[in-house]
Amino acid sequence: MRLYGGVVHGMARRIVAEPGLAEEVAQDAFLALWRRPGAYDAARGSLQAFLLGVTRNKAIDLVRREESRHRASKLLIAEAEAAPKQEEAPGESLEERHRVKDALSKLSFVQREAIVLAYFGGRTYREVAEELHIPEGTAKTRLRDGLLKLKELMSSPSRADGE
Repeated sequence: MRLYGGVVHGMARRIVAEPGLAEEVAQDAFLALWRRPGAYDAARGSLQAFLLGVTRNKAIDLVRREESRHRASKLLIAEAEAAPKQEEAPGESLEERHRVKDALSKLSFVQREAIVLAYFGGRTYREVAEELHIPEGTAKTRLRDGLLKLKELMSSPSRADGE
């Protein structure tokens, strides 16, 4: 890893662009070699070329998975926004729905994505974690932090209330 770590990480970084995900791709490339050392054939090329090929493939797969996840999340958000109203509680108004929508838009993308999947998509935190390819603890944190931020945003006076 010391010998090829920099070049492998550099390749991953150029394709993925996000440092954390690039590190994940680089680690996956080395794990692939460790799990299946027979996949490398010295007669077909150098170890560096093999590792770079594995890294490239893993990085491209990750980018495609992330793009697919983003598209699915955007569709789910659009679906939730376009969904017909359920029975309104007394006092609930179109204005309140706009406040919720506005508050959701102020969350980070990852928090909004997790909340939309859980609350509008009806998924458990485990299903959110699985769908987003993240650890369960990360899904719980995104949901908790997002809900706390939503509570803060919703409890602050809105501009429509006189500000």
